Amino acid sequence: MSKIKWGVGGVIAVATLAVGGNLYADKSLQTYYQQEAKQPSKNLSLNYKNFQMGAFQGQADWTADLVLDPCKPKDVIKMSGRDHIQRSWNGYQIQSDIKVVQADSTFKPLLNQPLKLQTHVNWLGTMDSTLTTPEIVRNEAKMQTRLDPITLEYRTKSVDDQLQVQDLTLKIPNLTVIDADTHFQMTGLTLETNQGLNGNYLEAGKTKVHMDLLKMSDRGLNNPMSAEVKNYRIETESDLTERVLNTKFSIQADEMKVPYSPVMQNIQFNFNLQDVNRAKLQAFFDIVEKSENSCLAQEKLLQDLEPALLAVINEGFKFDSSDNQIKIGAGEAKASLAGRFMPSHQKTLKGMVAMVPSLVEYKADMQFDKNMVASIMNSLPGKGSQAMSDQDIETMLSSMQQSGQLKRDGDVLKMSMEYKYGEKKFLTE
Repeated sequence: MSKIKWGVGGVIAVATLAVGGNLYADKSLQTYYQQEAKQPSKNLSLNYKNFQMGAFQGQADWTADLVLDPCKPKDVIKMSGRDHIQRSWNGYQIQSDIKVVQADSTFKPLLNQPLKLQTHVNWLGTMDSTLTTPEIVRNEAKMQTRLDPITLEYRTKSVDDQLQVQDLTLKIPNLTVIDADTHFQMTGLTLETNQGLNGNYLEAGKTKVHMDLLKMSDRGLNNPMSAEVKNYRIETESDLTERVLNTKFSIQADEMKVPYSPVMQNIQFNFNLQDVNRAKLQAFFDIVEKSENSCLAQEKLLQDLEPALLAVINEGFKFDSSDNQIKIGAGEAKASLAGRFMPSHQKTLKGMVAMVPSLVEYKADMQFDKNMVASIMNSLPGKGSQAMSDQDIETMLSSMQQSGQLKRDGDVLKMSMEYKYGEKKFLTE
């Protein structure tokens, strides 16, 4: 099984290959480039030649081989480049031209134009870099694709003679894919993170994803459909103590349109996970990391992961979700949740799944108003232009209230529920 962890960490490997780790003070610069062969990681090898450095400027040529999958050592991405070096009062400015000379089909669009890497290295060894890809346009028989230049900004520094990535920002301005029947467009995607950039799964920090617009449409159906999301955001924040991991997660969107549904606005969902056992979770990630450097079959990996995952869950944890909301038409709904997953001694995932109803307890609160019910009911397929009357809506709300699960306060219906020992209890008082 392919296990190489290829994502942000892999991109960083490509982006930093031209300048390396310890480029501060002339001696270190000279030592780095004159060390002709380097292997920063198991899957990346570098070779330098023609290094020349004067008082204020210089250059060096290099080649690199990158293996994305250790289980497929013959699938190699080959690159070459030249570093243009400028020495100034506050460090080095290095402009790197990176050319992909051999790659599989995924990276072939990069074969025609070089990537550009701008790096500033100060005298303390901190590097600020910006990698820019060329615009990629593909016009095939039935499909047109356009990807505007991507930028990758990151800051690195030398820690104990090892290059450590401190933070990263990835920007994708526009991706458009069009064929005879469908249209896909994503604009203004930004990823910011200071987590997981140096091979550590379990790490405190923050990650933010923001997307201005996502649009999809299909004209090839009898009933053409489209979907759209505006100003979409995801944020996570993890905190580590000596004993536990606490994580906050949130999703927000200004507007969402999907087929057969009214327009949704001001969407907000939050979820917090608390008191997850750090030692057990680290043991689980150690197995995942070890598997990345091997070619174990999927079945073997699952055999190793199951007891490690059970060890995490068996310790128990807490969870809560508050300030959740959504607006539909002139109405809105709000919800919150707080609970815990109790410790247990399950031996198999199948046994754990069977015991979940007895191990989980929570209290949930939800409210929605009359306008939301009307907006949803009037948007159902087949309703046509005939809207439900106010009396029809009142009849529906009364029926809900009579179920004993809801209480009404004016035009607002509220529900509170406790779940414990596998049983639900609705609180209407």
